Amino acid sequence: MSIASYPSRFFYTLWRNKWKTLIALLVIVPVASAVYKLSQPKQPEYVTADATRGDLTQIVEAVGTIVSDRNLELQFKTPGIVSQVYVREGQKVHAGQKLAALRAGSLGAGIASAAASVREMQVQLQALKEGTRPEELAVSEATVANKRASLGTAKTALKTALVSLKSSQDNLQALKDEAGINLQGQVSTAVNVINEKISRSEQALQTIDDVFANNDVQDAIIKSSPGNYNDLQKQKNAVRQTLTLLRAKTLPADYQGALQLLSLVRTAIGQAASVTDAAYNTVSGLPETNYLTASKREAYKAQLATEKNAIIAALSSLDASVSALQNASATYNTRISAEEASIVASQGAADKAQSDIQIYETSLMIDEAQLNLKRAGARPTDLAAAEARVRQMQAGLARASADYGDTVIVAPVDGTVTKVDVKTGESTPVGPAITLLGKAPLRVEMLASEVDVPKIKLSQSGSIELDAFKDVHYTLHVSEIADAPTDVSGVSKYKVKLDFVYPHTEIKIGMSGNADITTGSSKNIVMVPLRAVLQDSSGQKIVRVLGKDGTIEDRFVKTGMEGQGGNIEVSDVKEGEKVIVLVKK
Repeated sequence: MSIASYPSRFFYTLWRNKWKTLIALLVIVPVASAVYKLSQPKQPEYVTADATRGDLTQIVEAVGTIVSDRNLELQFKTPGIVSQVYVREGQKVHAGQKLAALRAGSLGAGIASAAASVREMQVQLQALKEGTRPEELAVSEATVANKRASLGTAKTALKTALVSLKSSQDNLQALKDEAGINLQGQVSTAVNVINEKISRSEQALQTIDDVFANNDVQDAIIKSSPGNYNDLQKQKNAVRQTLTLLRAKTLPADYQGALQLLSLVRTAIGQAASVTDAAYNTVSGLPETNYLTASKREAYKAQLATEKNAIIAALSSLDASVSALQNASATYNTRISAEEASIVASQGAADKAQSDIQIYETSLMIDEAQLNLKRAGARPTDLAAAEARVRQMQAGLARASADYGDTVIVAPVDGTVTKVDVKTGESTPVGPAITLLGKAPLRVEMLASEVDVPKIKLSQSGSIELDAFKDVHYTLHVSEIADAPTDVSGVSKYKVKLDFVYPHTEIKIGMSGNADITTGSSKNIVMVPLRAVLQDSSGQKIVRVLGKDGTIEDRFVKTGMEGQGGNIEVSDVKEGEKVIVLVKK
């Protein structure tokens, strides 16, 4: 059979089984259609609203309660001890009448002090306005003249002190020159004696070295007292070093330098004498040995004794040189000391005069400036500053008076005292001290949220429908808006009070109902439901507009007033356009 015959056979088979084929088609086609629809993504459903044009009114709503300012609970603003209660229960009082007072002795004194300060500042202001009196100018001029005279005296004293100082300095130099010339011989002699005695002391130290360098002496030292020998060596080396340094010193130029050098050399030679004496005692204490016989030891002691006597003689010679030079220079020392004292005195007088000049110049500058200031009179800025000080003191007086006023309860309105809860001598109570029933009218009080209170302004109109009088709307207007919040179950609310436009005798204190305030209105504007306004990712407001062809446009808009019925004013949306309020997925 050829391939071309296959379609004919297929249709022939369908024809022979037409009823089965029909039934199969009736089952398969609906199922396939359902499967196709289920496999397609579900289209969202939109809840829309029409943009409408009309008038929009903004209203703030809250529960309102009937209150009255005539039920006044009065209390002290500050704690304290009650000194006087001026009223009793049932007594009629008038506005401004004292009802009770606290002890306020210190506050009363504060008022008196503040009043005195005000008066003082007022006097100073008046003095500025009147200017300086001639008598005050005369006193200031005399003061300036006196300071100028004192300054002149101080300058003269400085010149005199400087002359005296120069004279004393010249005399001192002349004395030193004279002493240097006349005592040159004694100074040269002292220098020769110094060199000679240093050489003699060095010779004595060398003799000590020679004695202790002998083997027999070293042997005895090792066997007896090596520690003492080491100490002796240290002392000897120190003295030798001192003598070397003194020999290297610059020769003195005057007798004072010679005396100083003589003193230093005598001290060093005295130390050399101590070393020589210690060496003698060390050798004397050495025991006899096979090498150090008694005769050798005596010979060594004799050498050291000779050196010791020579150093003692050198000390005596130095003392004689010192005494001779001191005697020769005694007269010069006295005269030089006197001139040096005169220099110190003259320098002190010059310093004092210089200090006086600086003091008088500064003081004179201040006095002259003050004199010129008095002659010039008060500037406008000075008067303004004085007036400001007066106002400052007056403000202090007002504060003191206010503090004193806080200790007194005063009737704010005419009325009748209904309760007195304080007694003389008691501390102020926690709650009201005096309750007063006044003649004030009834009012409506409502609590507005933080969001609504900025919309509310004084004199805005409103109304209330009391639960006791259904379908009756009493006309109101805003008369008071609290500055501070009231905590209501953890939420901040602001008290708003409204007055009735017309009196109503049927209303009672404590009644409540739904109150509203008309906070704004817009005429002939386009509005949409508030839920239709969204924000995009950048924070801009948009409205989703549904076109006739089913397309959706995110349109940027500007919003205006929110009003009743959940509508809001929008721009860039035309009346009749459909906006999407909700998307059902």
